[in-house]
Amino acid sequence: MVGLGWLPGRGMADEDGNTSLAVIQKKLAEHFSFDLRILASGIIQEPADSSQNPGNNFLQIPHYLADLEIRPDLRLNIDPLELSIKPRMRLDYSVWREGLRKGKAEWNAQWFINEWLARWKVFQNLFLSYGRENLQWGPSFLSSPSNPFFQDNGRRNPYLEVPGMDFGRLVWIPASSWTLSFIANTDEGQNKSHGLDPFEKIFFPPNGLAPFERTYALKADYTGRENYGSVILSYKEGSKISLGFFGGWTISDAVVLYGEGVITEGSDALYPKRDSSHLGASMQKFQKNDSTIKPVLLIGGSYTFAGSGTLYLEYTYNSPGYSDSEADNYYSLRRRAAGAISSGGLVSGLGEQTLGQTAVTGLRFLRKNYAMLQYAQTNIKNKIDLTVRWTQSLNDGSGQFTTVLSYSLGNHLELFSVGTVMAGGRNTEFGSILDYQWMIGLKYTL
Repeated sequence: MVGLGWLPGRGMADEDGNTSLAVIQKKLAEHFSFDLRILASGIIQEPADSSQNPGNNFLQIPHYLADLEIRPDLRLNIDPLELSIKPRMRLDYSVWREGLRKGKAEWNAQWFINEWLARWKVFQNLFLSYGRENLQWGPSFLSSPSNPFFQDNGRRNPYLEVPGMDFGRLVWIPASSWTLSFIANTDEGQNKSHGLDPFEKIFFPPNGLAPFERTYALKADYTGRENYGSVILSYKEGSKISLGFFGGWTISDAVVLYGEGVITEGSDALYPKRDSSHLGASMQKFQKNDSTIKPVLLIGGSYTFAGSGTLYLEYTYNSPGYSDSEADNYYSLRRRAAGAISSGGLVSGLGEQTLGQTAVTGLRFLRKNYAMLQYAQTNIKNKIDLTVRWTQSLNDGSGQFTTVLSYSLGNHLELFSVGTVMAGGRNTEFGSILDYQWMIGLKYTL
């Protein structure tokens, strides 16, 4: 049997200390793995003519999109070193039917590395890694408030990848039930908060994005037989320390309860404040130094029907969100900013700047109270997976209805569809960007 060693001055060698290209090739083949997914999709959507995007002249959302993505995943595991990389190729074709770009079409090609990772097993229970990752955790579907790094948890549309960011991680496993992690988010990577292309503008809603700041976290995880829990202490440069947490409890084979949240002082988000400017108000971070506790709390539960699917119910209390009076000021400012754009001159630039701020507030959700009801069932007739979800803002009455459907066409091919319909007026959270969106495509997996 040929053994592989990483000894100083030797590199890779067999049992007799001989190094050869054949030995290297054989070992690489034994420890190398490769996956490939190819997705081709078409999208039709209707931009909402709201004060956030008047006439589709601000966000300039295309009405039609055709997209081709090639997603190879490569992994090399030579103990104690593990290497992985996820290069991506994306080609999309956009057509505009509304706004300044009406009647125009555009091709866009991108080559990039969405994720890569180098992980070293220092000891049996100690790991050191650095790379570009999509770090997700928590049981929630609506959002993951305990995650200080990512606003998007990737669960709204499973056929879209969340752009990765650069992390250094030190992971220690002191016991079978416990894991401790130190995480440093050193760069925004592909998850850029500015210069969004039309494709990203649509699928990563602008309201959740904020300028990148280096963030550090200490995370402790516990996993038991019928329950689990995590605590995350995080610090963003220029901000305050936050305490995040999540956990779950299995009541029975059918019932699971879970919760998630974060506790902070003040808020780094932008809020509307009346002033003497030309628009009569501006977006400011006046709550940044506030010592008031601003929790975001999510409670949820699921019930699995015998021989059928699972029903989920979640409620979120978003303390940093706008009150009724703040929301009134926000939409009033937005309307004035939209009017300023159309007036031209210097005030037009102020209007554009303000609309950029009202789009990127830094809040996960704009208001304070939200509910989500979801039903999911997999493997229907051994071919179909179905998810139906309703998200409701309990403050402004707007909502979002989403369906995710996939149909297996064989061992390697899948037909999928993701449809979203918004409900609510133009001065509501879910009614401000899109009226509807429908995505249909094919996924090939090798």
